Amino acid sequence: MKIELEYGRTGIVLDVPEKKIISSLNGNPVPCLDQSIVEDRIRDDVTQHLPRNVSRHRVAVIVPDNTRLWARGDLYVPVIVNALLDAGVAKSSICIIIALGTHAPMAREDFPALVGQWCAQHITVLNSANQDNDRLVPVGTTDLGTKVLITKEAVDADHIIIFGGILHHLIAGFGGGRKYILPGIAGYDSIRANHALAFRENGLAHPGVRQGELAGNPVHQDLEQAAALFLKSKTCTYASVAANGQGHIFYAGAGPLAATFLQGCQALNQACCVSIKDKADFALISAGGFRTDGQLYQSTKALFNAVHAVKEGGCILFAARAFEGVGNPEFGTALTRFNGRSADLGAVLAKDFSMPGYVAFRVADLLERFSITLVSDFSEDQTKQFGFRYARDLDEYVNNLEGKGFVIPYAENILPLPQGAQ
Repeated sequence: MKIELEYGRTGIVLDVPEKKIISSLNGNPVPCLDQSIVEDRIRDDVTQHLPRNVSRHRVAVIVPDNTRLWARGDLYVPVIVNALLDAGVAKSSICIIIALGTHAPMAREDFPALVGQWCAQHITVLNSANQDNDRLVPVGTTDLGTKVLITKEAVDADHIIIFGGILHHLIAGFGGGRKYILPGIAGYDSIRANHALAFRENGLAHPGVRQGELAGNPVHQDLEQAAALFLKSKTCTYASVAANGQGHIFYAGAGPLAATFLQGCQALNQACCVSIKDKADFALISAGGFRTDGQLYQSTKALFNAVHAVKEGGCILFAARAFEGVGNPEFGTALTRFNGRSADLGAVLAKDFSMPGYVAFRVADLLERFSITLVSDFSEDQTKQFGFRYARDLDEYVNNLEGKGFVIPYAENILPLPQGAQ
């Protein structure tokens, strides 16, 4: 049978004997929403939740960077801005802030892909502060000791509108919502302190820090407190979207931050958590194509999800073009330096934590426990230096697969749940 995996702007077609495939994990059958419906929901809900006298307010609209292009900020951020203009807010009182977290600043020529051409030309658009101390303002300290520093332009605003997607996340349980504040528009030191909660002092990962888990997750609890500190004297609306198992937006709505976030998490679980009876011998997975597989660093989200569907020691074919390269130099360096030595990397991170190093730690751990073959734009030498296996001939790879496996065409969106683990 022919199987197609998304890969950059094209795809990879594999010819796999039907008897080897258990099934394709595509999520539960939820229909995608037409663009006009998403626009109407966001416009109506954002308008409904505007504060009184908003025309006198300074408004900061927080949006994702280019690692979340699937959320289609180019289409929906203009809807939010137009709702503000219709409510009497002056263009000069609106500021769009790109939530970089620790990612590299976005170039001005890339702004239209994030906020639309009109907004990029007529509304102030800024990268978040990250390590620019002159643009960071302290707003308090969480119970877990994170000193929360936030981008000044957001602190100066009266009303906050967050736009962005919700998806399962490696350490926060779910991305989206409060995560657009910390790490989104927070300072580097605040981000590092929060994410370090994913580790225990002995160098082992905290058991409560995992995909789909909020209860007992210290990273999430810290994020919630950080958001509350930032918003204590402000009003806030969260305009959220979520993608189904095929990567299409099926959910949209806006409202109070915490309640809207939880509602989106529930919707995401219903669409993208897939129950499987048993783990498979192998999985053929894609990071989802050009909107999600530009960087190896970001593409690993698909790997962290898909591994739940494979037996320990099993095989994973991981299609992630990574046409922009590794994405984060620190991640690539750690992956290469500690190839085959994840425990050593864990010990280093327990004393000196960094998020790119942590992602490398989690990938390195998987590379030691599974046979993972990366299909990408990297050369064979580069691929092996990272610790992945390399396939010169995909037909030969498929022919040599033993047992039965799953196909996961959009693995970033699908979280397999083995029945015994639920």
